[in-house]
Amino acid sequence: MARIPDEEIERLKREIAIERLVTGFGIELKRTGANLVGRCPFHEDRTPSLIVTPSTNLWRCMGKCNVGGSTIDWVMRTQA
Repeated sequence: MARIPDEEIERLKREIAIERLVTGFGIELKRTGANLVGRCPFHEDRTPSLIVTPSTNLWRCMGKCNVGGSTIDWVMRTQA
C-alpha cells in the first residue's frame, strides 16, 4: 500500500477545521473563552472534558482517556 505524502497529510491538518469535524460526529461544543468544550466520545463522560482549540486546530481530552491531537488523530481514533 502506498504511503500518503507528508505534504498531503499536513494540508489536511491545515484545511479541515477541527471544530466542524468534531461537531460532524455529533459532539455538542460550547464556547469557553478561546476554546470549545464538549463531552468526550471516547469514554463515559458526565461533565465536558473534551477541549477543542480552533486557533491551533487541535483537540484534547482532559478526562479519563487523556488523548488528543490533530484532525487526522480524531478520525483515526473515531474509526478504530
